[in-house]
Amino acid sequence: MTPFQAVDALLIAPFRVLPNPEAGFYFGVCVLAVACAALGRASKALVAHAHRVRRAREDGEAKRRSELSFQALKMNDKPAYLTQNQLAQEHYGNSLALSAGRGAALLWPGMMVLAWLTWRFEGVPMPWLWDSAGPVTAFLPPYIAALWALSRLDPKPANPYAP
Repeated sequence: MTPFQAVDALLIAPFRVLPNPEAGFYFGVCVLAVACAALGRASKALVAHAHRVRRAREDGEAKRRSELSFQALKMNDKPAYLTQNQLAQEHYGNSLALSAGRGAALLWPGMMVLAWLTWRFEGVPMPWLWDSAGPVTAFLPPYIAALWALSRLDPKPANPYAP
């Protein structure tokens, strides 16, 4: 058995739990949605932990450079203002890039399962949906609901840089 066949067998298993094919399809989609949301939350936490020192440094440096630029502006030192403002923007951009990494870590499991669902069920009429509906239409609502529900279960730390 190839690795692809093993992954396919693992992902299709929840669809075969219920004897009714329509109910089994939606049960499998919901199981995969919750699993993807949980794996995404875990991936995001791992990336956030790995980036926490750099994120704190970039945010602190952006704030410091911004304050220095305002001080230079108050002293009418335009070259110093422009230099500090440019450095503040660079550090802020770095912080945003780290945030994008956390967002990507949250979403990659869902995108992988969407690709698998499309490969596995493309062209199959979706039960209880309109004719042009595909696997994406069936997967996105429970996936978004699972992401939302898991975000409500997770207590927010007082310090955003805490592990």
